[in-house]
Amino acid sequence: MKVSSPVGEFPFEPTRLELDDSGLVVHGLMGAWPATVRVERSDLPMLIRLIPPPALAILILVAGIVGWRLIRR
Repeated sequence: MKVSSPVGEFPFEPTRLELDDSGLVVHGLMGAWPATVRVERSDLPMLIRLIPPPALAILILVAGIVGWRLIRR
């Protein structure tokens, strides 16, 4: 992964995923520096709007099938 910024591109190497009370946390290294990316529940609507409608429809369908199978167990 790479992070692009006005001062250049930096590699981002994820080292650990964590789920806490606020959401998903990705710990890693950006170049030589430790970095953290936090995706909170309040970010989800914005992220969902970025998914193209056909891909979103497929994700919803797959989630429905998985949910249905889990309920039927």
